[in-house]
Amino acid sequence: MNPDSSLKMQPLEKFPVLMTKEKVAEALGVATHTIPPLVRSGLLKPLGHPGRYCVKHFSRDALAEKFASPEWLDKVAAAIHRHWRNKNARKRARQAQPA
Repeated sequence: MNPDSSLKMQPLEKFPVLMTKEKVAEALGVATHTIPPLVRSGLLKPLGHPGRYCVKHFSRDALAEKFASPEWLDKVAAAIHRHWRNKNARKRARQAQPA
């Protein structure tokens, strides 16, 4: 392992090998409720085949590789913005409907 790659992996060393959505959110620096939209958009893939309401685990090593990619981080930011833009548009549409 060259010294440059060890510097990139160092921030995730404090996390366990199997990370829950709370730990992934902490590592990304986002709120926990933003992780499910990232899973739905395919940017994060849980390990195994968890059920809909099961706890999902993510690989620390796979996330470390993704965190090193500026293109992936750009897609994450765009997916979060898209999620909130759509959610707020639905809310405004409901409020605009006559009662």
